[in-house]
Amino acid sequence: MSDEADIAAETIELSRLAAIEACRRQPALPPRGTCWFCDEPLPPQQKFCDSDCASDYELEQAAIARAGRARNTDLYAD
Repeated sequence: MSDEADIAAETIELSRLAAIEACRRQPALPPRGTCWFCDEPLPPQQKFCDSDCASDYELEQAAIARAGRARNTDLYAD
């Protein structure tokens, strides 16, 4: 028989797995020839200039999500 601690641990684990799966389902950014954060020209298969731009982009997208606005919807814009 399960006690409250077992039920809570199972609930937490299920929530954690659901969050991981939700992250996996988010569309990956395709390379577009420019940096997704600063729009600098890049080689064809690169998405960001450097790790700073990648980090800043993620922070910006997280702030947008916290504000209740849609995340970047122009994933396939030219």
